[in-house]
Amino acid sequence: MEKRFDVADKANISGIATETNHYGSTSRRVLELRLANRFRDTLTFNVGQANDSESSGKKLLVKVVGNDKQLEVQKVPFNTIQTISVPVDGINALQIELEIEQSDSSDAKSVLAVLSDIKVK
Repeated sequence: MEKRFDVADKANISGIATETNHYGSTSRRVLELRLANRFRDTLTFNVGQANDSESSGKKLLVKVVGNDKQLEVQKVPFNTIQTISVPVDGINALQIELEIEQSDSSDAKSVLAVLSDIKVK
């Protein structure tokens, strides 16, 4: 969904969001960008958990994969906006994968992952 969100100490951030509540492929959300090998620099974006997420105790696991190779992995806790930057030179298909970090908790409450300020150079 595309709209405005409150994330950490920032209000009214324009971005896209998806909900996830487990670790694993059944809960993983993927945004795929087809770059067609046209960019020579970097993809940069911000990611965080919306303040109105059901759970504030989970970490969001963000994986960036380009041409089937893992480029970056970061864990994003609640109340944090994290900037992620990856090289895209020679990348055709790039995926941003979002899921909850694996834990022993049976908590089924969801996290609303928000992506904003997405830029490709």
